[in-house]
Amino acid sequence: MSPEITLIVPAYNAEKYLAGCLDSVICQTFTGWELIVADDGSSDRTGRIADEYAAKDGRIKVIHLSNRGVSAARNAGIDAAAGKYLAFVDADDALEKDYLKELFDRAEQSNADITQCSFFSVSGGNKTPDANGIDKTYEGHDDIIKAYFNGTHGDIRDSVWAKLFRRDAFADIRFDTDLSIYEDGYYVYQCCKKAAKVLSFGTPLYDYVRHGDSTTHSRVNEKYTDFFAMFEKQKKELESDTYIRKRISGREAETALWLMRIMINKGNKQAAWDLWKRATGIAGDVIWSKSPFSIKMKLIGVTIMPHIYFAMLKGRKDK
Repeated sequence: MSPEITLIVPAYNAEKYLAGCLDSVICQTFTGWELIVADDGSSDRTGRIADEYAAKDGRIKVIHLSNRGVSAARNAGIDAAAGKYLAFVDADDALEKDYLKELFDRAEQSNADITQCSFFSVSGGNKTPDANGIDKTYEGHDDIIKAYFNGTHGDIRDSVWAKLFRRDAFADIRFDTDLSIYEDGYYVYQCCKKAAKVLSFGTPLYDYVRHGDSTTHSRVNEKYTDFFAMFEKQKKELESDTYIRKRISGREAETALWLMRIMINKGNKQAAWDLWKRATGIAGDVIWSKSPFSIKMKLIGVTIMPHIYFAMLKGRKDK
């Protein structure tokens, strides 16, 4: 009998966290799942831990790969999946016990192509529910795309975790292996373009764990331009929609400002100035858009007084 849900866990050198992640899946109140761990050429005990779990539970499968990155690992999981729905879980995160049950029941009742719950942000022993959980249904291309681009991370969030994807609706969609960072945002965008219905509910059921050695920050120094490669792809595809293009510019500006802080604190001044050029180049579009007032003020400040703005950023913690 085929599983209802395939969970895909890409894992690279995740020996410190993987057991906790897998335990949270095994403890789910919903049992009709299979779990695929895609070991991305780990050099630590990640592969061995995954194999040990697979030996104890026949619903767990392990794919051992050469190191090709998180996108290739997730794609290998998609290719091997048998479930009606796909769920993506990061190896250092965990699930609340009713995560799969709630998502599955709501997906089935609503016939949604994408079903999204809210999440807890876990850091230093503290567990905080996200303040932006939304109870809403989006239907039709325009409604769904606007929701994806609404705000910094979208009402339909640009992360693949905390979601169920109806597999047959997105059978031809894979992660872009040319993007080394923020590849999940582009995958969700591709799915949103094809989705007929997206359901969001505000119950936090996914534990998003923040670490000082997070994957994003470890890759961001050299690969930050991938963010903007994605924005350029989206702008090109949606060039006739002025409203959405301005939304993309707003997200691009927010990303540039966030990356400036990271680069200043990494001592990468050249990258900071490159980001300044990008931010000031789109400042006009953003200032006359519906972007948050705080972003507009930051753009004005960095445009007029870049040296002072950079000095203010120094020592600020990356988020």
